[in-house]
Amino acid sequence: MPITSFASYGPTMQAFNANWMQANSELGLLTPPQPIILAGGYTQNQFQQDSAGVLSAIEEVRVFIDQARAAAIARENGKLALLTRAKQFRNSVLAQITDNTYTANLPVSPRPDVDLSKFAAPLQEMQRLWIRINDNATALGLSGPLTLQGSYDLLQFTTAIQQLPQLYTNADANEEAASFARTRRDNVMAAIYERMKQYRAAAPAMLPENSPALQNLPRLSPPPGTTPPALTVTGAWDAALTKARLTWLASTAPNLDKLQVRACTGGTYKAGDEEIVADLPANATAYDTDWGLTVPGAIASFKVYVMATKGNENGGKAVKVVRPTP
Repeated sequence: MPITSFASYGPTMQAFNANWMQANSELGLLTPPQPIILAGGYTQNQFQQDSAGVLSAIEEVRVFIDQARAAAIARENGKLALLTRAKQFRNSVLAQITDNTYTANLPVSPRPDVDLSKFAAPLQEMQRLWIRINDNATALGLSGPLTLQGSYDLLQFTTAIQQLPQLYTNADANEEAASFARTRRDNVMAAIYERMKQYRAAAPAMLPENSPALQNLPRLSPPPGTTPPALTVTGAWDAALTKARLTWLASTAPNLDKLQVRACTGGTYKAGDEEIVADLPANATAYDTDWGLTVPGAIASFKVYVMATKGNENGGKAVKVVRPTP
């Protein structure tokens, strides 16, 4: 399997390792034995160890990206809960208080996509107004301190606001950790890619033309002319399904192996961050998913890769799906 994405490194490294072992076995019959050793005394055993390191780095990125997504979802859930209570607070004040001094100073709820300071500021204004209302509850005709649905009170609102900075910090810290892991992964992948290039040069230099290992020398790139045409994918949030619906016309490309849905969190598709969401039959024309869209306001980007039997693939243009806020 040639290298087409980070996901293809595993099977490609495995193929190179097996070929290198086969080549060394053939060369071991010579007198004296002459195993293939690359620049700097790099051996097949070192390649095997480095391959395991690459797989570990790839898995580490997946774990960190999952943690970053979970932290981002926790932040968005916290914001959504506060926005819901802010809406209830405004409606409760307008419904229960006639004094224009209070109703005219009702803050507007923040937009969900702003930074922490801009998001928290109007909520803190609501908190201060809530304190004034509670201090003057009797004069305002209230039976006691103002509460919202489910007996939600000022203390709970205050606590939720105070937790916002930590939610933002956790999301940022986890994204930074994912970024470092991503850089490490890319570095070790680049290093082992160079070793595989060196091996492809070393094998023909040391093996006879009729060598079985040479006849099965793995490729690093797909054969020319095997890239299948990309699909034109459309996607939108389906409220009835509570999922994103991706659709496309069936591929007519020959020699198709399968289709593969991949995705990234956010509106910008980054190949280094993509995750495999699903493998689909080559004749599939639709897929429904809530990947990356489990909270209102979430954004995810998707590609549907056409994957050929020769190992090449084409993801075409990404489609962005936004889950609406209530």
